[in-house]
Amino acid sequence: MESAIHIGAPPPGRRKLRKAPMDRRRDLLAMTISCLATLGPRGATGREICRRAGVSHGLLRHYFDNPETLFLEAYKDLCDRFLAEFERRLLDESLDPWRALDTFFEVLFSETWANSEVLGAWTAFWTLTRSDEAFAEVNAAHNDRLRELLELALRRLPGPCAPGVDYASATMILSSVMDGLWLEFCLRPEAPKRAEAVELCRLTLRRLMAR
Repeated sequence: MESAIHIGAPPPGRRKLRKAPMDRRRDLLAMTISCLATLGPRGATGREICRRAGVSHGLLRHYFDNPETLFLEAYKDLCDRFLAEFERRLLDESLDPWRALDTFFEVLFSETWANSEVLGAWTAFWTLTRSDEAFAEVNAAHNDRLRELLELALRRLPGPCAPGVDYASATMILSSVMDGLWLEFCLRPEAPKRAEAVELCRLTLRRLMAR
């Protein structure tokens, strides 16, 4: 089982080492996501993010051309990491196409991507998409790309869709089932529910696709 994703600062007590600018920038993005997850958009101020990251507030402008868009950059970073991970899983040509999708379900509900901190971060970002056009655009592009990856993975499967189902509708149904199960699990992260969620995704896939 993969360990939970730690999207905040390094654990306290470790010796601080001088980091390269790109590493420090990644740390600040990770801490932004962590603060949004625990404090929400109002509490995740630039000063609080820097305090928790162990850097001066003035360094924000050193690492980001426009610190006012820090939340947006953090959202893009989380979306990019999410999509990169699942693109690697879904389109892995070394795996049987059925196994690639099953692996995708397992990773989606792993401790890495299904935990309260990740849910808190996504919730904060989803809130911002309702009032900020730039966030809404990132959200739409993220969802479009994920569905594109899912459809590509479905088209790799041998045989057509089940009768009465096309690839577009199969992708939408599977995506909706995954989203609903993921949200339910993150709200009540119990071990049996993790396995149940994976199995329900596998069952949905096999009902949508002819074997």
